[in-house]
Amino acid sequence: MADRLELRDPGVPGVVTLGRYRYSYAHDVLAPHTHPGCVEICFLARGRQQYRLGDRVYQLSGGDQFVTLPDERHDSAGQPEDKGVLYWLIVQVRDSPLLYLDSTRRRQLTQALLGIPNRQFRAHPDAGFLLDDAITQLSGPQTELARLQAAMSLGQFLTRTVAASTAEQVRPVSAVVERSRQYVADHLGEPITVPMLSHATGLSPARLHARFRQEIGMPPGEFVLRSKIEHARTLLTSTDLPVTQIAHSLGFASTQYFATAFKRLTRTTPTAYRRG
Repeated sequence: MADRLELRDPGVPGVVTLGRYRYSYAHDVLAPHTHPGCVEICFLARGRQQYRLGDRVYQLSGGDQFVTLPDERHDSAGQPEDKGVLYWLIVQVRDSPLLYLDSTRRRQLTQALLGIPNRQFRAHPDAGFLLDDAITQLSGPQTELARLQAAMSLGQFLTRTVAASTAEQVRPVSAVVERSRQYVADHLGEPITVPMLSHATGLSPARLHARFRQEIGMPPGEFVLRSKIEHARTLLTSTDLPVTQIAHSLGFASTQYFATAFKRLTRTTPTAYRRG
């Protein structure tokens, strides 16, 4: 399933683009590009995503934000837009009205955005809610009231983004989730299920699912699959093992299922990935 929505010039002062995708499989590589005079803020609600800014590559997981400043060239470092849920907001910060703010408040907000000290950080818990509200308002009838409501939500999102960028960045991982991750690492050759992880940790499947979503940004089943595919990528480039043997060594029921899962997360087949 591919669900992508992008609102360009939605009628709110200073908002260039507001978008959201919900991908169940990997999509095209994000090509190098810039946003002249604009700040772009990405919020990864679920999944994983990679971005490159200058010489540095940032690895995002669910709950992270990523910010680029005006005219900064960035891309996905040769990797596809990954399976998951991601929002992006592009706003003008140079000599432009912004969210119906007066000149003083506009200047304060744009200076705060341009002064964000970290490019990757944990988002405020309300980030997704505020962006969804703005999308809902701007996707319906184009009324002044709807645009004003969207501007209010986006204003809160931007101010909370600034606050989050300077907060102490601690990604808590509980002992239960750490035990689960270690269990997966120790049993990659087995067909690991969520009930197996639940039994190993002593949590119900529902509680384990909630912990994984909260702490690492994805459900446990997806974490298991991604761990297996990541190890497969290593084996494909560092060994001469046949694809069929790699699939079976990682507990996949068939080579076809392995190839399908591999392509869904990498947008290429195991054989093509090995060829480089």
